[in-house]
Amino acid sequence: MARTIERMIRVGGLISPLLVLLRGTAGAVPQVLESASVGNGSESSNDIRSYFAIDVEDGALRTPELITKYGYPVESHQVTSADGYIISVTRIPSKKVVHPWPVLLVHGLLASSADFLIIGPNNSLAYLLADRGYDVWLADMRGNRYSLGHTRLTSDSPDYWDFTWHEMGYYDLPAIIDLILRQTGARQLNYIGHSQGTTVFFVMASSRPEYNDKIAHMYALSPAVFVKHMRSPLSRWLVQHANLLQDLFDTFGIHRFLPHSDGQLKISQMLCPLAETENLCMQIVSLTVGPNPKMVDMVAMQVLTGHDPAGASVKQLMHFAQLHRSGKFRQYDYGRRNNTERYSHWKPPAYNLSAITAPVTIFYARNDWLIDPRDALRFARLLPKEPTVHLVEDDNFNHLDFTMAKNARPMVYERILSDLAKRERTATNGRS
Repeated sequence: MARTIERMIRVGGLISPLLVLLRGTAGAVPQVLESASVGNGSESSNDIRSYFAIDVEDGALRTPELITKYGYPVESHQVTSADGYIISVTRIPSKKVVHPWPVLLVHGLLASSADFLIIGPNNSLAYLLADRGYDVWLADMRGNRYSLGHTRLTSDSPDYWDFTWHEMGYYDLPAIIDLILRQTGARQLNYIGHSQGTTVFFVMASSRPEYNDKIAHMYALSPAVFVKHMRSPLSRWLVQHANLLQDLFDTFGIHRFLPHSDGQLKISQMLCPLAETENLCMQIVSLTVGPNPKMVDMVAMQVLTGHDPAGASVKQLMHFAQLHRSGKFRQYDYGRRNNTERYSHWKPPAYNLSAITAPVTIFYARNDWLIDPRDALRFARLLPKEPTVHLVEDDNFNHLDFTMAKNARPMVYERILSDLAKRERTATNGRS
C-alpha cells in the first residue's frame, strides 16, 4: 500500500495527486510511468509550432544541457549549507565584466532553475540577461532534482526531508549568495525570485538581516509571503485537507512530494496531446494558477512538464498551508507543546519584516489565483522601506505567466531590464 501511495505522488508533468484523485487513474498511470522512456514527442506534436524558438525535446534536457544547446557558456557549481545540504548552482558567465552586479534567479515551489530557460532565447529571463552581458546565476533549492545531496544524509532518509522553505532562506540562500560574491568579487548582487523564490528571500532578509547589505536590488515576481486569499480551487482543496493529507503521508512514511521522474515528459505527451488546447494538463494548470489561454504556448507547456514538478518536501507544502490558514508570515507551526520547546512560546514566531532593508520591486497580477493582489499589496504596505510596485498590465496574466507567457517579456522582463540599467547608471553617476 505504501508503494502505491508513493507511486501516486510520483506521477509526472503537472499531473498532481489531485489528478489521481479526481480522474481515477491511480492504477494505470504509475504502470505507464515505470515503463515510459523520454522521447522527442508524439507524431501529432510534429505539426504543432511553437511561438518560441524551442523544441519539445527541451523537456528531456537538464539545465546545463539547455543552456549549451542554445549556444551559451555554462558552469556548474555546488555549495554546502551550514546544515549540510549540497546545493547546485548553474552559471551563465558573462564574456566580459560589463555590469557591477551579478544576477541570481531563484525558482518557485516544485520548480527548478530550468523555469527561467524554458521559453528559450530572446524570451526567457536568464537568456535576456545573458544577452545584455549580465553574469547570470540560477539556483536549485534543496530537495529538487538538482539538489538532493547532503554531507551525511541520503535523499532516501526521512531526516533529509525534515525541512521547509524556512531552511532554504536561512541556510541555502546565504550560502549561495556568498558563493556568487566570492566567485565574482562583487560586493552585491541583484536578486530575482518567482513565487517561493521570493519567500526564501524574505525569510533570509528578515532572519539574517546582515544579508540585506549584499543585495543591490530584489525583484519579487508574485511574492508568496501572504497567501490568505488564494483563489485556486485545487490549492484551496489541498489546504482544506492539509491535516488529513499530513496524517496519510505520516502513516505511510512519505516525506517527499512529487519528485522528478525521467518518465514524466512521456506521460504528459500521452495524456495531454499538444493538438488538444484544452487537454487535461491545461485544465489542471488553469485551475491552479488562473486561466490565460491566449498567452499559453502548447509546446512550452509540454517542455515544462519534463522539468516540473522537480520535487519538494511534504513539510514544505504544509508550511504554505499554514500561511494560508493563519494569514500570517511566520515559522512552521509544530503544535503548542512542540512550539514551546522549539520557540519558547506556544505560537510560532512571525518573521520580522521590519528587518528587511534591501530595496524591493514587486510585480503582481490580477488573474494570479495563487497570490491574490490583496495579499501582494498587503505585503508591500508592511515593508519598512517602501517598495516599487508594478501591476502587470495584462488583466489575464496569471501566476505561471511570470515564467511561461508569450507576453512575459514585454509585460515583466523588459521593465526589469530597463530598471537594472537605470539603477546601474545612477550608481555609476553617484561614484563619478
